[in-house]
Amino acid sequence: MIDEADFPEKNANVVISILDHFFAHHGLGEKYACLTADKGQNKNNAVLHYLIYRILAGLHDNIELSFMIVGHTKFAPDGYFGLIRKRYQQSNIYTYEDLVPTILNSSENGHNTCQPTRDYGTSRNSQSLIYRDWSSWLLKFFRKLPDVTKYRHFKITKNKPGIVFLKKTIDGNETEVQLLKKEVPFGKDKAFGLPSQIFPKGLSLERQWYLYEQIRMHIPNERDKDATCPKPNQPKPKK
Repeated sequence: MIDEADFPEKNANVVISILDHFFAHHGLGEKYACLTADKGQNKNNAVLHYLIYRILAGLHDNIELSFMIVGHTKFAPDGYFGLIRKRYQQSNIYTYEDLVPTILNSSENGHNTCQPTRDYGTSRNSQSLIYRDWSSWLLKFFRKLPDVTKYRHFKITKNKPGIVFLKKTIDGNETEVQLLKKEVPFGKDKAFGLPSQIFPKGLSLERQWYLYEQIRMHIPNERDKDATCPKPNQPKPKK
């Protein structure tokens, strides 16, 4: 769960940073990962480069990435998000602190969990999410795959460093492409640096004033008002 103020923008760097955060804090030490995505924005060279990086760095041995067919992109996670939405609509939520138990209580058997990236004073442990400029950094070592959006299945293995196996359909012919430009500085037994960090800019002044003037009035508790819609410390921008 990411605070609106902590979310930079929706792009490849954010997608990769969230994926990297998940593997670092919620992975099980697995060496084989099978990933499924339902949206085209995840199908880009930067995400592909990141998965190759994980193999070369010794973080995984094999990774498969598959994209669902257009028009058939509803799968199990959507159903659980639906349970969260249903519980959300039946709850009074004024703060992120209120949202945590709403998510946790949205499924009968505890399938839905909440991993906040801030400490909201709840029982859930928080782990700060670090955003990095993965796209630019990875381009130093990997070349782009032409027509990446034409493929639906990708496979990367430690036995073929830098090579991606491609399929347009699950039963289609498999081809392979070498995307490694040069020797990389990272590896299983190598100490290496990570991409430069990206720092979120926080809520814009316009957004802060909108929350203060349009949303604050609907929150009954003063403590919750100040947590979600505090008065901005700068004058309202003139239109």
